[in-house]
Amino acid sequence: MISHLSSEHFCRWIAGERGPEEEQHLGECPACQAELDHFQQALAGFNRSLEQCSVPPITLRPVRQTLPRWILATAALSLIIAAPVYWSMRQQRDLEQAKADRLLLERVHVGLSRTVPASMEPLMELIRTENAK
Repeated sequence: MISHLSSEHFCRWIAGERGPEEEQHLGECPACQAELDHFQQALAGFNRSLEQCSVPPITLRPVRQTLPRWILATAALSLIIAAPVYWSMRQQRDLEQAKADRLLLERVHVGLSRTVPASMEPLMELIRTENAK
């Protein structure tokens, strides 16, 4: 059994988190019941004072956040510098790719234009030397 309720128990009680031990203790302990009543009266008084307060409600305007001009200027300058570099690198890559494609086509052409397969070339050389004699 609980000896007396702590301030944490009272806060949980007010928030609606009530356990069976707390309920039993509050039913049997007049000191804790008086403390809970005092706590509830203080909260009720605070609530009444808020309701009677004549402070005008605060209206919040949406804040439009804009980037500082120096950030925009820096971004624009970065794009102006990076665009030609990117374009040059892209053209260089395209030229290298075209060169590689040309070399591949030449290899294919050489392979297709042979009169005999590569494995038969030593035999063809032998035949040529025999015919030359």
